Amino acid sequence: MERDFSELKMISYAKWLLVLIAVIAIILQSVSGRSSSTEIGEMKDKVTAQADLSKMQEGDNQMIRRLYGLDVSQFEGVVLYYPVTNMGAEEILLVKMKDKSQQAEVKAAIEKRLDTQKKSFAGYGADQTAMLEKSITDIHGNYAFFGCGEQPEAMHQAFRKAY
Repeated sequence: MERDFSELKMISYAKWLLVLIAVIAIILQSVSGRSSSTEIGEMKDKVTAQADLSKMQEGDNQMIRRLYGLDVSQFEGVVLYYPVTNMGAEEILLVKMKDKSQQAEVKAAIEKRLDTQKKSFAGYGADQTAMLEKSITDIHGNYAFFGCGEQPEAMHQAFRKAY
């Protein structure tokens, strides 16, 4: 009899623990996945203020499609800065998605671009490879950030603050 009561008590505790874990998971998901109302132009200004743009040029829709395979018309906004020369690895990509369902597509595009760049510089571009290794990708809510440069942390912090 006492054993049955103890087992029921344990089951009750386990149920409450599962409910608590589920509530915490829902709260964390909603906080980390919230959408930003920051306009793409404002985001661009904040992030590029922390970047050395002397080695980069702004990309148009055609260049975004060529380098990332993304159709700009499918997003609220896309900003790309890419290297002036083929020997550079400095790059910034900002994507404001229409909704979070686009996160996987954007993340895959960034990963593919990063992989292509690493293969391009393998064996001879030690500085560029090191830069690519410390690049930062952040998919957060309805925004995506990819930063590659001498100090990607500063650009990333500006992205997070502007978000």
